[in-house]
Amino acid sequence: MVEATSSNLIAQARAILEDCGHQEELLADMASRDEAKQEVLAKQIIRLNQVTPGGMKNYLERSRVLLEASKLNVNPFDAYKPSEPVGQFLRPGEPEFDDLEKAGLQELSKVTFVLIAGGLGERLGYSGIKISLPVVIIEEDYSYMKFYCQYILACEARARELDPSLPESFYVPFGIMVSDDTHDRTVALLEQNGYFGLKKEHVEIMKQENVPAMIDNTAKLALNEDGSISTKPHGHGDIHNLLYDSGVAAKWRDLGKEWMIFIQDTNALALKAVPSSLGMSRKYDFEMNSICVQRKPGEAMGAIVKLTKEDGSGDNLTINVEYNQLDSLLRAKWNPEGDICRSAEEPFSFFPGNTNTLIFKLPQYVANLTKTGGVIPEFVNPKYANAERTTFKSPTRLECMMQDYPKLLEHGGRVGFSMYETWFCFSPCKNNLADAVALWAKNMPTYCAAHAEHDFYEWHNKMLRLIGGNLEEKPNMLPWTPLRFPQVPKIFFEPGFALTLQDLRERFTGTLTISAETTIVLGAKCASRPFGNLTIDGTLIAHEPVNFFDHFKADKITW
Repeated sequence: MVEATSSNLIAQARAILEDCGHQEELLADMASRDEAKQEVLAKQIIRLNQVTPGGMKNYLERSRVLLEASKLNVNPFDAYKPSEPVGQFLRPGEPEFDDLEKAGLQELSKVTFVLIAGGLGERLGYSGIKISLPVVIIEEDYSYMKFYCQYILACEARARELDPSLPESFYVPFGIMVSDDTHDRTVALLEQNGYFGLKKEHVEIMKQENVPAMIDNTAKLALNEDGSISTKPHGHGDIHNLLYDSGVAAKWRDLGKEWMIFIQDTNALALKAVPSSLGMSRKYDFEMNSICVQRKPGEAMGAIVKLTKEDGSGDNLTINVEYNQLDSLLRAKWNPEGDICRSAEEPFSFFPGNTNTLIFKLPQYVANLTKTGGVIPEFVNPKYANAERTTFKSPTRLECMMQDYPKLLEHGGRVGFSMYETWFCFSPCKNNLADAVALWAKNMPTYCAAHAEHDFYEWHNKMLRLIGGNLEEKPNMLPWTPLRFPQVPKIFFEPGFALTLQDLRERFTGTLTISAETTIVLGAKCASRPFGNLTIDGTLIAHEPVNFFDHFKADKITW
């Protein structure tokens, strides 16, 4: 191999810039630098050309088209008429919910999981990576990452139980998108904990890169004060490009996998919806299935909307519309009152809230990304410095969102949603306490660590009540607590203990009475023996199967 000389690198970088067009100033600036500084810039240009989706030339050409549309203030939804999307409201305890969970379990041998983990916990006032935060504090060192890994192990175990003919080499793949900020700490978290039981070779780590920033509508590249090209994050839609460019998605398809499930870094409850939403994807043959929650009109979360071309041309599109665009779209073409409630009795929008937990049909996913070279549709949001909307106050870049994938589908694809009550599958941990207190005062979801943990316990309480359990709840009597959550039993079941509502019915076959002061942790191995009649007023921690009396009551019982 011939070692690249400084002059070769500089020549290669100049050729890239010339091919991009409109970079004359940068080329002249580069030529004015000494050879060492030219080489530094050349290496950055070559690297950016390698990691930018579609390469630098293609990226800047896409930018010019989108910047021109932005300059003319083109509304991307002008040609569409909105209507309700196709999907279903799923309620635990109803027969159809049980049927869908049962169907979803049959798909576990064909699933893969992708975790979006590029963010730090700065917004939470936390100095580490968000996936290292605890899901609950009643179980020591039980981080979000541990919970996700153990859920995958539980899926593997159930798939083997349902199909003993699976080969010894069978596994459920796990992909993780990281960034420069989170890569090293994510790897360290996994390695220090033995990948939480997963095999290292079954985990694919894909690092997101920044993309070049631009300073005007010709897509002239912006420079930092040190002379390097300014770069910015491209958005979480990069996961599609990473899965394509790395060959990971194709590799999983070739393993016979059919479904790919995207999960977010700190919403553990999302996994509770996996079995039933998988059942929905299979039943309706969805190419993309968005796990949604009921949303109130005007609530600050994206909504799933069906868009139909008004002139009858082209394909229909079922896609997420951001909340700041939704009301005006609905007022113009759906209802003069905009985003309204279904009824006084049902004070929720006609359009379900997008949680960004997504299920894709993998073979079609790979085929669609192959057609675009892995590029996902993008948007641009420059802040203009002049009335003519030609130059910017600060450098801008193209961005992409993972939920915009339906734009790639031919003939609209089969895109739908699985909707649940919020308590069942959505309580992210993303806000600090001060912001949470302000939101609490407005009767808004706080999305802080305390709220996420409380909702996790509340999920277990509500599910046990559904199977007939008697679980006590008391008012919060602590005057110093700014967030007034009721006192409920603190219950945590490891993923392997129960994946479905039917599993819970089979684990608890007798009467179940639990006081509000109770703390319960049950490990996956406890699933091997059903519990009979239980009255618990204290602490029960069991990671292994144990013999229980029919009834017991104690201040503290730790197994």
